[in-house]
Amino acid sequence: MRNMNGYLSGIIICVITFPAFITSSHADSTGIRPSPVEQQIIDQHLAAMKNPDERRATRDQGAAWLMTTFLCQDAARKTLVKLGSSPYRFFLQDERLDSQHVVSPALVEGRGQFLHAGTATIRWTSFSWACHLDPATGHVLGFVARPGPDVVPGP
Repeated sequence: MRNMNGYLSGIIICVITFPAFITSSHADSTGIRPSPVEQQIIDQHLAAMKNPDERRATRDQGAAWLMTTFLCQDAARKTLVKLGSSPYRFFLQDERLDSQHVVSPALVEGRGQFLHAGTATIRWTSFSWACHLDPATGHVLGFVARPGPDVVPGP
């Protein structure tokens, strides 16, 4: 009986300690979660990751990062290129905390930076952005970026 109690205690501890294995629903720091369809799209991206350590680290990023990366990034690329960005040299976050946040399953907002394409010098520009989503389909309805000042080069 003693071994059985230890065994059951171990199972209970695993269930309490590792809830991410039971549910894949992610909430933002505000407690707002992606819609069920948005979560399904995110889960498909996570499941496609072959490396379990990479999958676990990515899953733990939180709703804002997951929604930004897996739902908004491609739409952002199109918009930012029109503003002069290099297509693969932009970040939908900056160095400050909370640079991305989920307002609702239909809206993710944040701050970012992009590298200008085709210039002789390295020039990064800050911008604020809003990713408008259709929670029923997980598709981007629109991505709006408002350029700000150039980023001052660091040390």
